[in-house]
Amino acid sequence: MAFLGVLGFFGKIPFTCSTEQVATFKDLQIQRQSRYATHDVLGQKPVHEYVGPSLTTMSFKIQLRSYLNSSPSAYLPLLKDMLESGEAHRLLLGPKYYGKYVLTGFSEDQKHFNGIGLCIAADVSLQLEEAQGFSLLQYLKNMI
Repeated sequence: MAFLGVLGFFGKIPFTCSTEQVATFKDLQIQRQSRYATHDVLGQKPVHEYVGPSLTTMSFKIQLRSYLNSSPSAYLPLLKDMLESGEAHRLLLGPKYYGKYVLTGFSEDQKHFNGIGLCIAADVSLQLEEAQGFSLLQYLKNMI
């Protein structure tokens, strides 16, 4: 009997750890910043004015291994489609829901290949940015 251990999701990408499949994330980094405007003052040092929070960015890595039923040939095209669509996707890691994020980039390190040249092991680093407010691309897609 298989034990389904769902660790989270990013859009259609599940993060799992079970007897049937292992596709986990690691090295989660979250960056939060504030925005400030700088005003020049004649004869004095500039003055900072708090404008508001910046969008949160995140990065993490996933290991894709065919022998663990997380084939790079299945995940990499899906990530490419998510990147090129520009759409925001829900992010859930562990018990925490972070909201909607866009995939702003990813790098793939293809480690091993089988006898016919297919990648069977890859490490992927994802870069995400919080999606807030109005999306012109999504608005235009909804109009069609």
